[in-house]
This record gives sequence, structure tokens and C-alpha cells, in this order.
Amino acid sequence: MEKNRLPGINLDAAISLTVALVAFALFFSTLAPTVLEADAGEFQFVPWLPGIAHPPGYPLYTLLGWLWLHVLPFGEVAWRMNLLSALIAAGAIGLMVQVVRLVLNQTLPETPVPAQRIVAVIAALTLAATPTFWSQAIIAEVYALHTLFVVLILWLALQSGERVWAGQLLAVTLGLGLAHHVTTILLVPAVVVYVIIRSGRPVTIKVISIIQYGLLAMIPLLLYLYLPIIAPFTPYAQLPLSQTQTLTLYDNSVSGFVDHVSANAFRGDLQPAAVGVERIELVGQLLRRQVGWAGIILAIAGLIVLWRRRKFDLLALTGLALGAVVGFNLIYFIGDVFVLFIPVWLIVCIWLAVGILGLVHWLADRFVRAKIGSEDSVIFHRLRRQLWRNAYQTIMLVLPLFFFALPLLLVAANLSEVRQDETTQVRDRWLEILAEPLPERAVLLSNDRNEIMPMWYYQYVEQRRPDLQGLFPLITPDPAYAHIAGVLDQALRSGRPVYLIKPMDGLSLKADLTPAGTLFQVTPLDLPPRFESRQKLPDVTVALPDGESTESISLVGYDISPASSRAGDTVEITLYWHVDQDLQIDYTSYVHLVAPDGTGLAQSDHRPGGDFYPSSDWQIGETLRDKHTLTLPADLPDGVYPLRAGMYFQPEPGLIVGMGSGVEVGALTVKTPASQG
Repeated sequence: MEKNRLPGINLDAAISLTVALVAFALFFSTLAPTVLEADAGEFQFVPWLPGIAHPPGYPLYTLLGWLWLHVLPFGEVAWRMNLLSALIAAGAIGLMVQVVRLVLNQTLPETPVPAQRIVAVIAALTLAATPTFWSQAIIAEVYALHTLFVVLILWLALQSGERVWAGQLLAVTLGLGLAHHVTTILLVPAVVVYVIIRSGRPVTIKVISIIQYGLLAMIPLLLYLYLPIIAPFTPYAQLPLSQTQTLTLYDNSVSGFVDHVSANAFRGDLQPAAVGVERIELVGQLLRRQVGWAGIILAIAGLIVLWRRRKFDLLALTGLALGAVVGFNLIYFIGDVFVLFIPVWLIVCIWLAVGILGLVHWLADRFVRAKIGSEDSVIFHRLRRQLWRNAYQTIMLVLPLFFFALPLLLVAANLSEVRQDETTQVRDRWLEILAEPLPERAVLLSNDRNEIMPMWYYQYVEQRRPDLQGLFPLITPDPAYAHIAGVLDQALRSGRPVYLIKPMDGLSLKADLTPAGTLFQVTPLDLPPRFESRQKLPDVTVALPDGESTESISLVGYDISPASSRAGDTVEITLYWHVDQDLQIDYTSYVHLVAPDGTGLAQSDHRPGGDFYPSSDWQIGETLRDKHTLTLPADLPDGVYPLRAGMYFQPEPGLIVGMGSGVEVGALTVKTPASQG
């Protein structure tokens, strides 16, 4: 490799530093300025304590964040953690230049070094402008550091054949990567195969070498011992809800440690049998979203160049790594799986670089050949040496410059969607909530963990209202907290004041919800005394979609208000359902006003519980209040009209499956003012 140096400075290092600064400028200008929701909100307070993050724990990131927050003692803590991601991401982009440079030099060594450098810069900036990586570079998240480790592992692997220290450092880096993000293990097969192919000789297994490199890789994993060490000092490892209720978020035992580090809570999201065509289509959609069709075509061209140049070692390193990450992501069904594809886009950018340089080299070489004749002639070699510094090299330097359009277009296309520099809604909302005159030790509920993380940030970092307790589904593995209705039950059991942080109308099935400032106070449902003895109506039976089985639910009572109305009035009918068995699907309930001959006159159909507490989540033994509103026809004659109630399954609008038997729930008397007089 050419050793071009500035005065006292390696030119390649200077280029990498410049690219890193450009990337940092992009990230800093779009950086989130304050508190965020979801994992980003969690990673804004966990390092400050320091505490324990969600499985697998991320000990390296936590300790690095703690050190960073104390080295930079100014600015809001949340902003400082966002800034750390920007710095790490910029470092990854700077090192990416060197990785691409090594790949290009191994694949197309005859091309001018300046051309290789230009293309390496284009590839690195393209990665910086991909929307997924960019979005993780401007918030407190683990994926900037994960990307840095991926780039560093590739860089060390590419040098491992020439430098002994690179192989040893590679083992340590793999261990550090695993101490940060467990998906680093997906790179190991690719690295091993690359090293074997690169060595060019039969593999001889040396026990001493296996032990040596294994120990080097395992030593960083001792960082996970941070979890049991810090657990007794982590304020949310155990959350007392009442004298009889304690939530264990981290079980400080050997089994609890193993479950946390192995991310046992997420194993249910690994679903190989659920992979279908739509999942594969998702990969294509995400790829187009990152680099567009132009980037995809260039990456394919790069693969062709690697194959034709017989660079099987590089194909193994990049191809096996990409295949392993894609394969894992296909079977991992989590909502934000797209962030786990960042190493894939990184490798695509490497292939893209090979495609650009290969294309430019092919064009320049054909141009020179056309001008100077056959390669077999002696004069060709003389003229090519004479023209090396003019025609060929000029083309190799000028043509790549046009490909800077790719990262520039990506920045322009993604800027409005990715930028976070004006994102203050989360901060403003939680400062508003915490300023409410909430009673001491109130419990605040959300159906979404992501929405509670900012509250914990303000409690643990800024000590705002530490007496409050935030709860959400799956806060612990306890089945009682599996969904928001169960969380609500546990909160009400505690005897503490309970509030919802947002409207969740479906919960009115099981509790009274009263507006209280910007929140909603929750009080237990006050059921009419006559239902306590379950003087119920006939069960409502619903046929399941399989057509071979049924489910039933008890209608134990109803209220009609007012019992006597006029044409055009609005009437409220409240049904009281008692759950006798687990229900498999989400039903729609109905109340129909019918004429004596059975003709429908007015109806109310809705899914009781909505999205927050659908019937498939209802618990055996509870009685739920289901309110319906009927608007009577304006021309409805006086008379007594039966009301019929029941349930059915509606998998999509306009399609009804398993219409229930239905039961009569009394009658409505309709009288005009004259007849009432």
C-alpha cells in the first residue's frame, strides 16, 4: 500500500479524520437536543446512575456512558448521551474509509491510490447518509457503538494476515463487541473463514492457539459481571408497589443473571417457522430505503467484480457476515428489527465502492485502449506508461467525483425525516405531567414502555417527583403484568392513586376514568349491587372461525337510560359481561333496537375494549362494563321495542364470522310528549 504522508501525518489518517468530521457535522446539526422515549430514553438515564439496561444489559455501553458523562460535565445529561452517539458514529464513518480502502486495494490494486481514496470516502459518506444509521447516530442508542465494533472487526480482519498483533487485537475486539451487543457473534464465522482462505495453506489446528485467542476473546466478557455488582445499587432493580407487591426488574441471582445476559425475555420473538415471502420482501424494501436503486445496482456490480477477480476471501468475509445478519433478522420478529440491519447496509456500501471503482476502471481502461491500440503491441505498454499520468489517471480521478451525488442525494432525501434537532415534544409533555398537582405516591400508567422511560429519566437524573411510580405492560415477566389491564389491576390493588398518562378508553370496561388536568384518574368500577349474585341472562354463544367450536360469555345484567324516550333521542345501554372462560379472539359486541317483526331500527356495534383491552385479553372471573349509544330514528312511532344484544367476530370491515346467538335485554318505550301527557 502506498505510503503518502503529510508533514508528520499519514495522509490516509488525515482523510479519515476529515470524513469523520464531516459526518460529525451532519450528525451534530441534526442531533436530538433533549429527552427521548423508548430505548433512547432508557440509555439517557441508565449510564448516569449507573444502572442496568434491558437485556442483555449492555455493560460496556453503560460504563462508557458513565465515564463520558463525567468527562463532559456540562449540558443536559440526555443531550450529552445523544452527543456520545454522534461522536462514536462519526468515528465509525472515519474508520469505514480505511476498511473500504483496504478492500479496494486488495481487489483492484492496479488502480491509482487517489482514486481508491475518493471512492472510499464516497462509500463511507453513503453509509453516514443511510437513514437507519443516521437516525441511530443522533440519539442515545447502542447501534453507533455496535457499528464501530463491526467496522473495527472488519478492519482488523483485513490486516490479520500481515500483522500478528492484528489477529490478537481482533480476538479482543470480538470479545468487546460481544460485551456490547450479542449479535456480534454473527460475524465470527465470516472472520474465521476469511482468515483461513487468506492464509492460503491447509488449516492446522493448534490447541495452544485456540486457547490463546479464546482467552483473548473471553476476557472482555467479564464486563457482564458488572450487572450483579451494580444490582444492589440500582434503584429500579426492585420496585415496591405496596407492602405486599414488589416488582423485580432484575433478579440478582445466578439464574436471573443468565436470563438477563442471554436475553431470555426475547426468545419468544425468534420465530423461524413464521418466515415467509413478506419477510424477505421487507429486506428488499429496507435496502431500497437505504441506498436506492442506484446503490443496489452499484453493489451488485461490486459483487461481480469481486467474483471475476476471484476475491473469494473478501466474498467470504462480507458475504457470510451479511448472510448471517440477514438470516438472524428474518427470524427475529421485534418491532424495531430494522436497526439490526445496519451491518448489512455497511457491507452493501463496501460492495458499492468496489462497483464504483471497478466501473470507473473499466471505462478508463477501455478509453485508453481505444486511443492507443492493441494491448499486445509493444507500443501499447510504452504509451500506457506515458499516458498513466494524464489520460488514464485523469479519468480515474474525475469520474468517481460524480458518485458523490449518491450520499448528497441521500442526505437531501432523508433530512426532513431523520433530523431530531427540533424534537422537544417528549420533554415538554413530561414536564407538563410532572407539574400536575398529583397526590403523593401516585401511579402513572401507559400501555407502552417507551412512554414511561422519560419519566424515569426525570426521576433518576433530575430527581423530579421520585415518589411517583411508572408502570407499563411486561415491566416484569410476571403474567399479571402481561397487558395494560393487568397492570391496571395491580396498580388499583396497591391502594395508591392511579392515573393514565393518555386516553385509553377501552379501559373504561373495568374502571372509571375521570379527566384530571392532562391525565385521567382511575378508580375501581362501581358495579350495581344486583350483579354481585350474578342473576344473569342466558349466555351469549359465539361460533369460532374454525366452525367446529364455540365460546360463550355471560351477560349478567344491563341498564337502559332513559328507559322511556322519544323519537330522535339518544339512549345509552350498558351491558355487563362476566367472563367465564378464556376468549381466543377479539369480538364485536352489539345492541340492536328491533321492531316487533324483527326488523332492525337502530344499532350500535363496536369492539369492547378497543385496542387497549380487547376480549382476547379479558380475564376469567371479572365483570366488565360495555357502554353502547343508540340514536332513535326521528320518525319512530310510539311503542315498546325489544333490545337485543350479543357478540360476533369481524376479522375485517364488512365481513362477519361467528355471529352470536344474542339475547333480549329488555325493551325501550318510545312516547311522544303528547302521549306522555
